[in-house]
Amino acid sequence: MTIDVKTLAYVNFYAAMGTLEKYVEYDKQARDIAAAQDLTVRFKVKDGPDGVLVFEGGKISVLPYDGVRKTDIVLLCSSPDNFNKVVDGKAMPLPVKGLFKTLAFMGKPTSPFMALTGKMAEIMRKKEFDSPEERELSTKLAFYAMVAGIAEVGNHDPIARYAMKRVLDGEIVLGIKDVCYATLIKTGGNGPDARLTCVRSKGSKGRAFMTFDSIDTAKGLIDGELDAMACISGGSLETCGHMLMLDNLNKILNIVPKYLA
Repeated sequence: MTIDVKTLAYVNFYAAMGTLEKYVEYDKQARDIAAAQDLTVRFKVKDGPDGVLVFEGGKISVLPYDGVRKTDIVLLCSSPDNFNKVVDGKAMPLPVKGLFKTLAFMGKPTSPFMALTGKMAEIMRKKEFDSPEERELSTKLAFYAMVAGIAEVGNHDPIARYAMKRVLDGEIVLGIKDVCYATLIKTGGNGPDARLTCVRSKGSKGRAFMTFDSIDTAKGLIDGELDAMACISGGSLETCGHMLMLDNLNKILNIVPKYLA
């Protein structure tokens, strides 16, 4: 399957970089790094995402730029491909505001941005772990990136968008039982404004539900070591509610791994 570079840029910003929100919540060392920052960084990608990375009180938020929020740093990327190379560490964005702050923020491997994103990516991609706690952290971060990835792939990938439009409006709640939850909110029907939004918390108005029974099941499915249908028939992956919503969601989910590889 061909990777659409524009879709990848949205996945990199809102799904991959967006998972920093949960990383600093779960990891004290990451939270300490975030707490030392108090700034808003805008990534303005031509023909791609235009969003802000907000550091405030030890928390991180990744949001669309609303045209009003005050920014300390503005980083310009000439194209989605250029932004993807920035995320891969193969290019640098053009700072059009806050040059010296940019150098301190992401100018070298030990700078806050590089330290946070580099360590988070390392944890998420690990196959062997030093402790059960590290394995759980890796799985939770990968879970949140996967759910946010469903939203961005559904909104932007030319093929996945067909399935996204067929998802009924409302909430789909995904989770690892008693561990963590996220919600996909579909709006806009099947019209041109149809879209999925990811919220990294458990919704209260779910129309459909997909729940892993354990960290082990979630890890196996995310890594491609377990088959979803076998898990459903065996009871380790519970689905309920409006099944047509989940059927179309799974069509999008099948495309997500190529963007999060």
